Amino acid sequence: MNTIKRILYVTAAVLISFCANAQEEGKKKMEQDFEKFKQNREIDFQNFKKQRKEELKKMAQEYQDYYNSMMGLKKYYVENKDTAKANVVDDIIKFEESVSYVFGKRLKVTEPVVVTPTEIKKEEVKQPDQEKPHFIKSNNNTEQVTTKEEEVKVQKVVEETKMETTFIPLPTDGNTIPILTPLPKAKSKITSPYGMRLHPTLKRNIKHNGVDFGSGRNTEVFAAANGKVVLAEFNRSFGNYIIVEHKDGTSSLYAHLETINVSKGNTVKKGDLIGYTGSTGRSSGAHLHYEVRVSGIPVNPEGYLKEYK
Repeated sequence: MNTIKRILYVTAAVLISFCANAQEEGKKKMEQDFEKFKQNREIDFQNFKKQRKEELKKMAQEYQDYYNSMMGLKKYYVENKDTAKANVVDDIIKFEESVSYVFGKRLKVTEPVVVTPTEIKKEEVKQPDQEKPHFIKSNNNTEQVTTKEEEVKVQKVVEETKMETTFIPLPTDGNTIPILTPLPKAKSKITSPYGMRLHPTLKRNIKHNGVDFGSGRNTEVFAAANGKVVLAEFNRSFGNYIIVEHKDGTSSLYAHLETINVSKGNTVKKGDLIGYTGSTGRSSGAHLHYEVRVSGIPVNPEGYLKEYK
């Protein structure tokens, strides 16, 4: 009987020791797997930051090209004594300069742009075989002429191609990045996307730095995230507009407002009522022009539109 007991005790001790070792090894493996997961996640995050930095650099150059082109266009209209269109372009330039100044930047021409007398008219869009030049960057060595037919094709590609972007909210951003669509869902249909489009007044393909929502008049406009109002004023082109600064240099911009319900310096929370849509400034109808900027540089806001109030 004693022998059987001893055998049972020894067996139990062996099993307990085996289980303890197995638990310890399992614990070590879980810790190792978790550490590996954290390392891989950190690598992914660093790669994401690197890609975003490269994309922002590209967007900054596109924004500079846009400014250079607008300055060239203004010079062209002034030289040709087309005061009305010169004023339209000048108001756009003043808007961009005001926005950039808020974020501590001063825009200046880095490469002169020569503008040809071409203007795209509705009947010309239907007849792409008539080739006429548009913007030409002045360069002593080469001059690249873009024909109207090429521009129409490029515009279609921009509208149809969905480019992957790093300008999206991260799970850790919470309410500090503009993820809220600034209008009620029923009023938030995008009628003009980000990118190149035919300017309704100038009849030229010009970059659209935001999106337009076909909201109609007097629709509530909400702050897209927590932040501080850094600008709330009037521009002859964009009408009544507001800029809210958020986290990490990200900001949201709301233009053509009928009324502004906040003032410069106010703190707002995501979902706060900041104004009502309208058609102030140069506008073809009541809508909301909406932008997201990173370090003052306009990026495609569609990647941020994740929630509705």
